Amino acid sequence: MNVQPFKSPTLPPATTTNAVIAGRASRWLIDPAATNPAERHRLLSWANEERSRHGLEGIALTHHHRDHVGAAAWLAGEMGLPVAAFGTTAGLSRDPALVVSRVLTEGDALCDDWMVLHTPGHASDHICFVQESSGEAVVGDMVAAVGTIIIDPPDGHMGTYLAELARLQRLSLNVAVPAHGAPIGNPSAHFQAYIAHRLAREARVSAALTDTPQSVAVIAARSYPELDRHLLPLAERACLAHLEHLFEHEEARWVAGPDLFTGERPWLGPGHLWRNAL
Repeated sequence: MNVQPFKSPTLPPATTTNAVIAGRASRWLIDPAATNPAERHRLLSWANEERSRHGLEGIALTHHHRDHVGAAAWLAGEMGLPVAAFGTTAGLSRDPALVVSRVLTEGDALCDDWMVLHTPGHASDHICFVQESSGEAVVGDMVAAVGTIIIDPPDGHMGTYLAELARLQRLSLNVAVPAHGAPIGNPSAHFQAYIAHRLAREARVSAALTDTPQSVAVIAARSYPELDRHLLPLAERACLAHLEHLFEHEEARWVAGPDLFTGERPWLGPGHLWRNAL
């Protein structure tokens, strides 16, 4: 693998997204995300150099978030390359210029023996690329080497995310390349640490629930006391994901608020209140 970080519109503490080239006989560039002109110029120069030396088959995406697809349509046009991604990625990205010409799904081979795993939870269209022979993987936003990963419903789902982390842990990989930060050695331990961190945070959210219904904002402020206040809106989204997980395990209850939120998961309404399950 060849890994190169580029500045991207990601969330702190991360400032860059890794572009990764995987494969030998057939090589693919994964997650080009640069959006400012200087970084795009650097990305294009790097990609052209790689193509001239070793060839480049196309561009692949782990999921639709802007800090992963920010340069995909532009780079595909500049280099005349096809884009491969999960079937819903183009629509979820809301970028009319992004055209996915190769749809990837669970069990597909991206190139050589790099296999596709569908790993939703952070995003419904999230996929990882795993080379079983070497124990290497490109894991996108399943984990990060710096900071953590936000689970933001309704596209994000905490229970699914935790299950997919456990699935990756069972692969006993040697190296995992995240989207943000350096490649991770001993990935199984890193995946387990992420699971433990999530469950510890969920225990805080559960402890913040009382007999009196409270807003997500109040519960988040009690569950994330160490955060700067300007980060609380993000914490509220993560808190809601934990509340949904607790609700699914009958450890929390929701009380309908004034908003008329409909859908398959009505408890995600922004005005709803939450209480303990006693």
